[in-house]
Amino acid sequence: MNGDRRITLLLLVAVAVGVAAFVAGLSDGSAQRVWEVFLVNLLFWMGIAQGGICASAAFYLANARWGGAKLYRLAESFLGFLPLSFLLFWALYAGRHVLFVWVDHPLAEKKDWLNVPFFFARDGAALFFITALSYWFVRVSRREEVRRWAASTGDIGDSPPPIRRAAVFMTLSFAAIYTLIAFDLVMSLAPRWHSTLFGAYFFTGAFWSAVVMMALISAVTGRDVSDAEKHRYHDALHDIGKLFFACSVFWVYLLFAQYIVIWYGDMPAETFFVAPRVNYLPWGALGWTAFGLVWAVPFCVLMGQKPKRTRGILGTVAVFGLIGMWIERYVLVVPSLSRNHIPFGWIEVLITLGFLGAFGLTTMPALRELPWPAMLRPAEERGGE
Repeated sequence: MNGDRRITLLLLVAVAVGVAAFVAGLSDGSAQRVWEVFLVNLLFWMGIAQGGICASAAFYLANARWGGAKLYRLAESFLGFLPLSFLLFWALYAGRHVLFVWVDHPLAEKKDWLNVPFFFARDGAALFFITALSYWFVRVSRREEVRRWAASTGDIGDSPPPIRRAAVFMTLSFAAIYTLIAFDLVMSLAPRWHSTLFGAYFFTGAFWSAVVMMALISAVTGRDVSDAEKHRYHDALHDIGKLFFACSVFWVYLLFAQYIVIWYGDMPAETFFVAPRVNYLPWGALGWTAFGLVWAVPFCVLMGQKPKRTRGILGTVAVFGLIGMWIERYVLVVPSLSRNHIPFGWIEVLITLGFLGAFGLTTMPALRELPWPAMLRPAEERGGE
């Protein structure tokens, strides 16, 4: 049995275990925990997948050449999870009475927006639209003129007009639709809370998660790089490490921008959501853990050049970063439903493992097409270097 088959088998086992844990949790009376962690994982893994497509669009708009054409292919390799995430979104309909308090106790002032038919219709339509848009964007990205542009490093011209137009549409749609997802699938869990900045904070976290996943894959796949290629490979790691670092700083900027307004305004309509996640146990400790893993660790460790060029260091920080973002999504969702305790045990671990398996299975076909290491351009793409 070769390595690919072993990995596929392990991922299939992970999915089976996750499905079994989901069913067992519902059967033994732990429905609230099951639906909480289901929503957390849907937001986390769907964010990585969609963030990868947006990252590719951003690279085209910035005329990024530092990773060659494989930079774009790596960012787009997460596409396969999007149709599955669209289907998994509809499973939330079965858990609507558990997750959304407004379903059984509607708010008169928000009943036109927070009602079940309109809620699932708008979010379902939005996710279908951005999934179809993502497939169209990747199709444009694979056109011959776009591939030649990405592979060429001999000029500094703009990316071809078709992909630039598609990239603009993709990034704007990502911002708008994931703002809607943030408002509906996170903010409506505590329907009296509102924040106009929350959407930007949420989709920035998804974009950052995709960049971190790219950094992790790049680090993991560089184990067998030859001596002749090491310098070029470390340069590519350095570049993606800088993007990792910069997006982490921007994430914490948005976090602070949101928090400072709520803090100095001292408005009960907003502070009731933030205070338990920051100031009080048990959730405060977990909230600060997420802050440390998503910002403090990358900021301190990746400040210098050498850590970003070292695959072991960059990969380890990426693992901690992804764990931190998962915790951040957990802290956004679960305290709205379980305010006084942290529900974490075998249900949460195994359902998360199932999502990891599903993400791996849906992205492996695209990853197999990439040369390894993923961020190293083959000779035909290096031109006159």
